[in-house]
Amino acid sequence: MTDQTTNNSTTDKTPLPHEPVLPSECSNVLFTSSEILSRVSELAQQISTYYSTILQPNEPLVLIPVLSGSYQFASDLSRKLTVPCTIDFMALSSYSDSTKSRGEVKILMDTKQSIHNKHVLILEDIIDSGWTVQFLERLLATRRPASLKSCVLLTAPKHKRRVESVIDFVGFDIGEKFVVGYGLDLASRHRNLPYIAELKQEVIDSFTK
Repeated sequence: MTDQTTNNSTTDKTPLPHEPVLPSECSNVLFTSSEILSRVSELAQQISTYYSTILQPNEPLVLIPVLSGSYQFASDLSRKLTVPCTIDFMALSSYSDSTKSRGEVKILMDTKQSIHNKHVLILEDIIDSGWTVQFLERLLATRRPASLKSCVLLTAPKHKRRVESVIDFVGFDIGEKFVVGYGLDLASRHRNLPYIAELKQEVIDSFTK
C-alpha cells in the first residue's frame, strides 16, 4: 500500500493566473495544484478500495487529520472517498518556528469521539523525522481501534528519520527538499497556497541556524 509518486518536476512550472504568485522565499513550484489533486484522487481510490473490503455496510471510516498542515489534504481527500467516513481532528506540535523537529510532541487538540473498535486512518501532511507519526500511532493504539493506518501526502528520505514508522499510503516523495504550500507552512506563512513550492536555500539556512 506504499505506492508513491517520485518528484520528477521541472523548474519551469508556474502558478496558474488565478492562483497566488510564487512567494519570494520560494525558488520554484514543485507540484502544481492539478498534479496534487490528481495524486489525491489516486490515493482516495486506493484507500476506498482497501477499506471497502473490511468496513461493514454503512460503517464509516474514521479520518483523523493532524492540524494544521493536513487541512487542505484532508478536505480534498475526504471528498474523493467512495466509502463513508467521519472526520475527527487532532492538533500536535513538534516544530515551533524552525524547519527541524525537536522530537518533543505536544497535543494541542485531541479527538472528540471514541475510536474504540473503529477503523481509523491518520492523515498527515509530511513525514520527516517520524516523531509525530510515531507518537500519534502509539497514542491512538492505546484507545483500541479495530485498525489503525496512516496516509501521508509527502515523505522525505528514510535516512532523515529519527524513528521508523510504516506509512500505509503515500502521495509524493520529495527527496531532500524543504517545501511550503497546500497546508505546509514556514513560520505560519504560505499554508494557503494551492500548489507546493520549494524553499530557496538561503531561506532554509536562515531557519536552521
